[in-house]
Amino acid sequence: MKIIFMGSAAFSIPSLDVLITSSHHVVGVITNPGKPAGRGLKNKSTPVAECAGRHDIDTVTPVTLRNNSETAEWIRRHAPDAIVVVAYGKLIPADILHIPALGCLNLHPSLLPEYRGAAPIQRALMHGDMRTGVTIMQLDEGMDSGPLFMQEETGIVSADDAMTLGAKLSKLGAEMLIKTLSSIEQRKIQSMPQAHELATFAPKIDKTEGELHFSKSALELHNTVRALIEWPTAWTFYKGSILQVLKTEPVAGQSVYPPATITGIDKAGISVATGQGTLLIKSVKPAGSREMDALSYAHGKRLKIGEVFV
Repeated sequence: MKIIFMGSAAFSIPSLDVLITSSHHVVGVITNPGKPAGRGLKNKSTPVAECAGRHDIDTVTPVTLRNNSETAEWIRRHAPDAIVVVAYGKLIPADILHIPALGCLNLHPSLLPEYRGAAPIQRALMHGDMRTGVTIMQLDEGMDSGPLFMQEETGIVSADDAMTLGAKLSKLGAEMLIKTLSSIEQRKIQSMPQAHELATFAPKIDKTEGELHFSKSALELHNTVRALIEWPTAWTFYKGSILQVLKTEPVAGQSVYPPATITGIDKAGISVATGQGTLLIKSVKPAGSREMDALSYAHGKRLKIGEVFV
């Protein structure tokens, strides 16, 4: 099959790689424009654009697809049998959805209709879920509401964060994508409508969600830390300065100290009282500094038991 691939994030790369090495022909790539990055704020291409460039694949980077006749015509010229969408980051308008004969297929990192939306991996972790999965679906004009081709479930382990779980799901999804395309090509599969009444949603992460409110339980705080490790990271304040919290562990048992109080400092990290249990902070990143273990931070700032994070 002739495929146009739409993607932007690193999550997309296993799918693009497996398509490039498959019997299918990736005739074009659509990705987001580059953004300024680094100290020099030089324009940095998306991971998908970089991958496409290494393989000399025709690539366009439209700011938007809505009312974009130029990009629609570019797609028509390539005459794809299907468009494959993986972590592209934009809704696909109807005039593009209907160009390829087989429509647009999307890899979504949840077991739809659970967690429709922009942040299914982060929301599953924030909610403390023990299982998740990937879905290959047919895109329609709604938000992750199209009919389903294939799904596969996988577990979420306590050590998972957004990066490790994302890597696991991107690999699983890439394998399932090839299976789905082969089944479609051989006319061995038909899509099935979603149970819309069971839909749940995973809205985009807001930066303010990273603030740690120690009145919550240690487990809730730990889930926030691992869910937001890529962006915006979890954070708190110590003496008016932001402190990013990167690695934690929830510890059962009720503390006699009020929430946000430092209850222990040792080689394991900084123990902080919460609304339920104790949060062991193991790794942090102070403003303007590098990541460090919590004990080194405590020694550098001369933290004392009884002080609070506010």
